[in-house]
Amino acid sequence: MKKICLTFFIIISSLVCRSQLPYHLYQHTFPDVNAQDAKVLEMLSQVDENQIISDVEHLSSYINRRADAVHIYNVKDWLASEYQKMNIDSLYFHNFDPIPFWDTVPRPFNTAPNVLALKIGKKYPNEFVVCGAHYDSYVVTEGDFNPDTLVSPGTDDNATGVAGILTTARILSNYEFERSIIFASWNAEEFGLCGSSEYAKYCRNDSLDIVAYFNLDMTGYVAPGNDICIHLLYTDCDSLLGDFTKQVGNTYLPDVVINRAWLLAGDTDYSSFNRNGYQAISPSENVYYLSPYIHTVNDIIGLSVNNWEQSVTFTKLNLACVAHAAGLLYDSVEEMEPSDDEIVYFEVFDTFGNLVHKEKNIWKNVDEILVNNLESGIYIVRFFTKNGNIHTKKFFLNY
Repeated sequence: MKKICLTFFIIISSLVCRSQLPYHLYQHTFPDVNAQDAKVLEMLSQVDENQIISDVEHLSSYINRRADAVHIYNVKDWLASEYQKMNIDSLYFHNFDPIPFWDTVPRPFNTAPNVLALKIGKKYPNEFVVCGAHYDSYVVTEGDFNPDTLVSPGTDDNATGVAGILTTARILSNYEFERSIIFASWNAEEFGLCGSSEYAKYCRNDSLDIVAYFNLDMTGYVAPGNDICIHLLYTDCDSLLGDFTKQVGNTYLPDVVINRAWLLAGDTDYSSFNRNGYQAISPSENVYYLSPYIHTVNDIIGLSVNNWEQSVTFTKLNLACVAHAAGLLYDSVEEMEPSDDEIVYFEVFDTFGNLVHKEKNIWKNVDEILVNNLESGIYIVRFFTKNGNIHTKKFFLNY
């Protein structure tokens, strides 16, 4: 999470407010969640505190995870290897040119891409629920320095958030949903939300239909004498998502205090999506008692991360929100063959949600259309039948 002085933040925040879109690109509502769902409870029971600890320990073991240091590429590779172990449909990298917010950062510099894992929705594959956390770290410096040798463990900010998203992905990838889910690891957040901002702009320019974005940034610190709590960061235009998140939290985490709050200074990746016309929210540690160790060499386990129960709680909230927003399917879904029903129309989407082909000529062979017109990769076809049914089929093309 970026932390800046309050006076400067007040000036910047007035500019940021003007840059936010006063509307959403797509209008979506969210389901009422006033009772616990047995399958979601099953998912929540799989959240493993030891796995979260293991992920945080690994991420904190790098000398640093600065976006302008060589180690960031090793972190990217580790994240990719973890996603590849899961039951996801596609893993891809989103490259971007970082434009640092801080003048002390050399311009330009190369950095690792965003890492994104896709679980394809069975009913609405071109509608996306996204959850993410930034994987870079930062430590405040003065004078000349070598970014490759700076010590910046970034344990609470934001190894805890990344661990929460990885846990969510490990569990949800084994279930089926109406909508597609993207699990994201952003880079260069500490230099001005660079990675998430460039991805959100890409999505907006391509008219990608993102139903909601859920962010995790700093989940492991509880000030001495305080209890676990969740503060929700969102703008007024995203109040529907805010109400939905509170409802989910009150239903599945009834003993946890959940309130809306505002950062006294700084920003985090949910703003990138809000400013590009998408509903977005970021559950946060107590904003009045954030870890005093972030952006220092003391952002470590024991000092900056002192309450694993809170990290588990944030992970459970994220998982339950994503599962309900994506539309959990309760029956097993079998991909259909075109001969199973009379097809009147079909649409083809790539893994970015772009409509790349549509066809009403049902006598043509779908496989031949894909092979003749598309590049290698994964594609989702949505079939509309004469009886009004909608089915999906996933194609793998490898030339």
